[in-house]
Amino acid sequence: MECIVHFEVVHRGTDDIAKLRGLVMTPDKEKPTVDDMLDMLRMMGYEVHIADEDALRFEPDRAGTDVEEIRIKKIDTGEEVYTPDMQLRAIAEQLMSKPNRSI
Repeated sequence: MECIVHFEVVHRGTDDIAKLRGLVMTPDKEKPTVDDMLDMLRMMGYEVHIADEDALRFEPDRAGTDVEEIRIKKIDTGEEVYTPDMQLRAIAEQLMSKPNRSI
């Protein structure tokens, strides 16, 4: 199955953010894994590693590159769209981490 990955490349020292897309091929009905996205970025010439797996944020392997970070914004599988919502995740984690209290 073809998955279109929408991502942003944040360039170091500027306000420039490039909005790009890549293609990941997966077996039928499967979402791409972090390794699939890492391979896609490497095939596009970005030498990166995963910095935050939950937020799908990648950082360059070498210092001194013009890329500060790469953020996956949306994964389009053609059927359903998965968009990481970090604010919703933070709220859920905040609510789940509190001990049960009587009201």
